[in-house]
Amino acid sequence: MKELKPLDYQLLFELMKDSHRSDRQLAKALGISQPTVTRRRAMLEDSTIEGYTVIPKFGQIGFEIAAFTFLKTKINHLKGQEKQDAFNKLKDWYAKQPNVIGVLNGQGMGWDAICISLHENYTKYAEFMRNQESDLCDVIIETQTFRSDLKN
Repeated sequence: MKELKPLDYQLLFELMKDSHRSDRQLAKALGISQPTVTRRRAMLEDSTIEGYTVIPKFGQIGFEIAAFTFLKTKINHLKGQEKQDAFNKLKDWYAKQPNVIGVLNGQGMGWDAICISLHENYTKYAEFMRNQESDLCDVIIETQTFRSDLKN
């Protein structure tokens, strides 16, 4: 894979802001020629860009709450098959939840995973949290959630 140039990073960031813009509009924003944008975009699409996606206006399609739930799990304290089983249980449970956008593991502020989910209303959110707590009580130690109002 080719090493990315500073221009490639600038183009990637512009595409992340709004991938619907034409190459001409991107060229104007970057201060370069349209053929250069077309060529660099094609190279990025072949090597670096995973794809383009839709980001709906969630509040307008029936969701009131976006929840960012930070998780502290037992997984990092387990070993061997026990660790794999706990990881699979967590992965499988979240994969079955239609309102979960993604679950990522990581590190920071004492947490080792985050779940991003959408909810129609507070009642549905509370039900999701109760189910998560009861179904995954043997894997999750603690959770904290940041909720965002999608109607505003």
